[in-house]
Amino acid sequence: MRQPPTADDLAFLRDRRVGHLATADATGRPAVVPICYALVEIEGEPTIVSALDEKPKRVDPRELARIRHIRARPAVTFLVDDYQEDWSRLAFVQLRGNARLLDVNAPGHAAAIAVLRAKYPQYARMAIETRPVIAIGSLTATRWRGESAGEERVEPRVDGVELASVVRGRRSVRAFRERPVPRHLIEQAIAAAGWAPSPHGRQPWRFAIVEAAERRAALAEAMAATWQAQLELDGQSAEVVQARLAGSRRRLQQAPVLIVPCLYLDDLDRYPDPDRQVAEATMAVQSLGAAIQNLLLSVYASGLDAGWMCAPLFCPEVVRAALNLAESLTPHALIAVGHAAKEPVRRPRLPLTDLIVDWQ
Repeated sequence: MRQPPTADDLAFLRDRRVGHLATADATGRPAVVPICYALVEIEGEPTIVSALDEKPKRVDPRELARIRHIRARPAVTFLVDDYQEDWSRLAFVQLRGNARLLDVNAPGHAAAIAVLRAKYPQYARMAIETRPVIAIGSLTATRWRGESAGEERVEPRVDGVELASVVRGRRSVRAFRERPVPRHLIEQAIAAAGWAPSPHGRQPWRFAIVEAAERRAALAEAMAATWQAQLELDGQSAEVVQARLAGSRRRLQQAPVLIVPCLYLDDLDRYPDPDRQVAEATMAVQSLGAAIQNLLLSVYASGLDAGWMCAPLFCPEVVRAALNLAESLTPHALIAVGHAAKEPVRRPRLPLTDLIVDWQ
C-alpha cells in the first residue's frame, strides 16, 4: 500500500539532482522526461517543484508536452534513482501525485523559485521567476534499496560513471595516425602528472618531451643496439631480432610525441642507514608510476591515446645521452602519444574477487 513519503524518502530526494517525470496525454499515451527539481513545503505538505527554464526549445515553454499533459491529466509519477556499479547500493524513490502549474504570484511560487535557485546555480542567470512552476503535491511513495543502500551516504566529488569511463577506457596504443598533437594537451597531461602523490611532496620526477622527427629517430637508433644485444642474449633468431627492432623503430618514429618520464632523486631525504635510503628511492619509483597514470588518464580524457613502454629502464644511460639529459635524471619509460591508428587489443582484467586477498 502506498504511503506518504518518509523522512528518509525526502532526504533521498533532496540529495539528488535529476529525476524523471512521467505524464500522459488525454488519451493515456505516456511520456517520460528528465527534469531538474527541488523539494519545498507548500501549504504544509512536501511538494516537488520544477522550473520552466530558458533552454532553447521550439515551442513556448507553456506549450511543452509535459505541461499539456498535466492540464489534461494531473496524475503523474516522479522517479528518482541511484545507479551504482555496486548493485547492492542501488536505490530509488517513486512518487505519485497530482501536478499543477503555479502561476507567478501564486502561493508557493516564490518559495519554489528560491529553493530551485539555491540548488542549481545555473538558474541565477535565468528569469525563471517570470514563468509558472510545475508543482507536484498529494504525494505517495514507494521505494527500493539494495542491501547496502541504507548505509551512510558519501557524496561523490565527481560523476562516477564518467570517472569509470576514463579509467576503463584508457588503452595501450602502439600505432598512431599522422596527425599533430596540440601542445596544450601535452602540457595539460604533464600538469596532471604533477598532482600525483609523492614522498614528502617532493615530486621526484621530471619529463622530457621528444617531438622533432629527427630526435625521435635518433632516440630509436640509440636504443636499438642495446635491445639487439639483449634479444640475441635471449637466443632470438636473427630474423626475429630484426623484425622486432624494425617494429620498435616504427613505433617510436610514428608517434607524434614521445614523453620520457625520469626519476629525479636530488630533493629526497638522506639517511645514514641504507635500508631507509633504499625505501626512500622505492617511494620515489612508486610515485613516478602514480604520476604516469595521471598523465595517461589526462591524455585519454583529452581525446588522445598513449602507449607506455619501459625500454629506457634497460638502457637509461643510452637514453640520457641521446637526449642530452642531466646526470641527475634517470629515464624510466617512454610514453608515445597521438591519435590511435587502430583499436588496440585489450587484455582481460582479473575479477575483483582475485584482486582482494584479505578483508577483515
